[in-house]
Amino acid sequence: MMPKVELSARRFHMLADPIRLRILLLLQEKERCVGELCELLGLSQPKISYHLKLMLNEGLIRRRSEGTWSYYSLATDIQDWVRQECDNLLGPETAN
Repeated sequence: MMPKVELSARRFHMLADPIRLRILLLLQEKERCVGELCELLGLSQPKISYHLKLMLNEGLIRRRSEGTWSYYSLATDIQDWVRQECDNLLGPETAN
């Protein structure tokens, strides 16, 4: 099992990247597909897909498939997610 400090550092790293932050802000507005995110951010599909996969694995976003298209939206309120992560880090057993 990963120590608490390393787990929190990995999770906060999700928010430390400017591309991921921009994606999260766009998804806060509404559900979007990869192509739309590429166009809005001026980035390639592989780059956007890479960042979406990281955030999906961390539970920040969710994916909905419709035919061959995938649409992404926030899976959680980002402020609540950060608050919960801080509570987990600063709570009991911080020595991990």
